[in-house]
Amino acid sequence: MADIAVTYVPKDSTELRAQWLQDFSLAAIDTGVANPPVEPGTDTYLTAEADSQLAFIGIQNIALARDDASVLTATGAALDQHRRELGIPEVEETGSSGKIIITVTGSTTIPNSTELKLANGLRIKTVGTVVSPADQQEIDVTAIDVGALTNAAGGSEVTFVSAPANVAAKALVSYEFPLDGGADIEDDERKRDRILNTLRNKPAGGNWAYWRQFVLDEFGFVQDCYVYPAPGGPASQLIVPVRKFDVANNSYSRAPSSALLQAIRNAIQADANTGIETVVRAVDDENADFTLLVELPASTLAGGNGQGWTDPTPWPALEAGDSNTVTITAVNASNDVITVDAVTAVAPVNGQTHIHWWSPTDRKFYGPALVVSATGATTAWVLTLDRPLVGKDGVGPAIGDYISPSAQNIQAYGDSWVALMGELGPGEVTEDANRIPRAVRHPFAADEDPYSITNAALAQMTRKHVEIIDLEFGYAPTTSPTVPASVDDPPAVLVPRKFALYPI
Repeated sequence: MADIAVTYVPKDSTELRAQWLQDFSLAAIDTGVANPPVEPGTDTYLTAEADSQLAFIGIQNIALARDDASVLTATGAALDQHRRELGIPEVEETGSSGKIIITVTGSTTIPNSTELKLANGLRIKTVGTVVSPADQQEIDVTAIDVGALTNAAGGSEVTFVSAPANVAAKALVSYEFPLDGGADIEDDERKRDRILNTLRNKPAGGNWAYWRQFVLDEFGFVQDCYVYPAPGGPASQLIVPVRKFDVANNSYSRAPSSALLQAIRNAIQADANTGIETVVRAVDDENADFTLLVELPASTLAGGNGQGWTDPTPWPALEAGDSNTVTITAVNASNDVITVDAVTAVAPVNGQTHIHWWSPTDRKFYGPALVVSATGATTAWVLTLDRPLVGKDGVGPAIGDYISPSAQNIQAYGDSWVALMGELGPGEVTEDANRIPRAVRHPFAADEDPYSITNAALAQMTRKHVEIIDLEFGYAPTTSPTVPASVDDPPAVLVPRKFALYPI
């Protein structure tokens, strides 16, 4: 195979200046000048400095232009230019919609467009005039402002700007119909996906790529859309939109709400060929628990660089009977005394050992908590901590939750794991040999958005966190989504639940 030419790009202007001065010196020596004047402060040096600065600007502009020319590397305005040239519409910010639960103390009427505010100050309004509402009735609202921050979880408090007579100023967002569907301006990666779908898959004539593009163009809150041609036989198709994790509202579902799914369904049915049976369905979230075995630099207390373990001897160390997990088996009411099933016979060091707890609700690590007292023994270590373990929702550990030894960057590892799983696509909808391969998910998992967690995921983690020396799976009972027993059931997508890290 012929060698591939690599274009030389200097890292900065000083590199160019050094090369300029070296070339000048060699040329001068060739003409008989024994000691060419190239020291700092000489005219030659100043000329080299000026030339290298100008040349570096030109080189960088060329590099930027080269990046902007490719859809794969273009960003910002350059990527928008590619979008416009292909006739792909812009996806703008949208506001949320849903229902709120009102408290009523007497006869009243709530006028259309009565304004309320979310806890963050953004505005929503009622939809339609509500006459003689009942106490705790749910009424429709929609956002006045736009963006993802107009979304609000069920139970969130909202406030009437000017409450109607006999209506309490405070109301709650509906649990069944939360404020949802708000989306920010489309980011570059989603925009790039739409462009690549157009270039690679040629949306046209109602093919699978057309429906993928249709949903992405119409609904900014949709992260991606997957199509299963002919799962119900010829002239049928299944369309499955998925959404991003809503971290701000502690929602780690990839399934759009029923209201949002109905909006997508209505738009598709209005555009679809009536000769095709088109089913629009939400994905099924399948919880997946993982532990990873990681090699990190030693603690600074053991001569490490500050990017590894917190303690000289991380605890708990895994033993064969642990099955690569250490779980909480009891917790007190104050969340500061826990019992864990670590098999190790080595006790934590009082006043030195730190641990972290992973909240399967928040999908975050909490800690470090210092072990101030340890009693008990193998499989039943009772740890008294210097602080309660409590998540952002005020909920503490539950029996079966994981604990980990503390590491300096453990929260970043947890965030990266959640983000990595948030990019997975749904699995297949059938294993029926009579329907496969026509009913295989499009785009194919081998081409885009794999649905399984493999060693490629570990490679992504190590690339992102350069201090990780080695990484491997510990406990990983579910690495691929379950395939439904019937095509009448939705395909599944893996979502993170329990997570922990232990030393290799």
